[in-house]
Amino acid sequence: MTIWETLTACACSSGLTGLVLALLQRHWSRQDKQDCIVNALKVLTVDRVRYLAQCYIRDGDITLEDKETLQDMHRAYKALGGNGHLDTAMAAVEKLPIHNEGR
Repeated sequence: MTIWETLTACACSSGLTGLVLALLQRHWSRQDKQDCIVNALKVLTVDRVRYLAQCYIRDGDITLEDKETLQDMHRAYKALGGNGHLDTAMAAVEKLPIHNEGR
């Protein structure tokens, strides 16, 4: 192999390696941003569900629509990979009596 062939092979190899690394870095950066967004959504969901659960527990009852909304939020939190932080609050909400909105 001549010196020019060797230099050309090294240049192409380095360029290809650089391109692959740049693409991988871009993918990893995008994945990191997605992970941050998911984590932010989990934190916001925990905060909102806890706050609403405390309000309903303090009131002593809950409407059927509000209970279903809280259950949906809890399921969404679990689907995002959330752990059991909301299980205690949701167990207390499940025990609340349902009241009609028209009273």
